[in-house]
Amino acid sequence: MRSLTVALFAALAFIAIIATGAPQSNATEQECMIGDAALCLAAPNCWWDGERRGCYPGEAPRRDACHAHEDKNICNTSSLGCQWSEAASKCEAKSE
Repeated sequence: MRSLTVALFAALAFIAIIATGAPQSNATEQECMIGDAALCLAAPNCWWDGERRGCYPGEAPRRDACHAHEDKNICNTSSLGCQWSEAASKCEAKSE
């Protein structure tokens, strides 16, 4: 009985040491641990990265919206404010 009590006490002490020694992540990081794009975008402090397929805390980095257009004809549509760059072979925002 005594060895069982000692073993139980040792196990509880070990669990307490592990629990207090674990790194604490902030609430925003935990809030953004979402695997679904729609749920991630609905969270106020999170943004979805389609290239890395993940939800990340904070504000999304600014990106050129024209970069999404891969077709030259669509890119050069006047209402989009984009132009095709032959040198870079991609769609870019018009510089005015």
